[in-house]
Amino acid sequence: MNNSKNHIFIIGMMGSGKSSIAPLLSSKMNIPYIDTDKDLVEIMDAEIKEIFTSLTKEKFYHLESTYFLEHIKGKQHIYATGGGIILNDANQKVLKTQGTTILLEASNDSLYNRLMLDKTTNRPLLNNNIDKEVLNKIWIERKNTYRNCAHIIINTDKKNIDLITNEIIQSLEL
Repeated sequence: MNNSKNHIFIIGMMGSGKSSIAPLLSSKMNIPYIDTDKDLVEIMDAEIKEIFTSLTKEKFYHLESTYFLEHIKGKQHIYATGGGIILNDANQKVLKTQGTTILLEASNDSLYNRLMLDKTTNRPLLNNNIDKEVLNKIWIERKNTYRNCAHIIINTDKKNIDLITNEIIQSLEL
């Protein structure tokens, strides 16, 4: 399914495992990876929450999209995308046509539990308050778009990153 020149995009909700899976997948497939959120933090020299709050939500997503659309013009990468990357029409087109898009899907309980364990990361949409209802609301708003952009859907509930990464590699028919 994956042409060697095509990118691999990992999409999903916050807490789905994108930033954990991308480096392991990169190592196993010998393809460099990019974590779009981490890159924006480096470029802007500020934490995501600071960037998010200093701009409007719309401007943050525009910044994220501009960076993403410019960067994909380069060589093949594995992308751990920000959770909101699918909110932009141009990004959706790229996700559908410029590579293989993998949706990491997890139950609301799994997302909540992972976010509770990951106190090191700011989640601007949650305003530092990890709330199951807010998570569920974001999922309901985005799930159709996530699924429409995905070529492959991997459920990550009760799986470690090695198992998930191996499932992705098998799904890519490598």
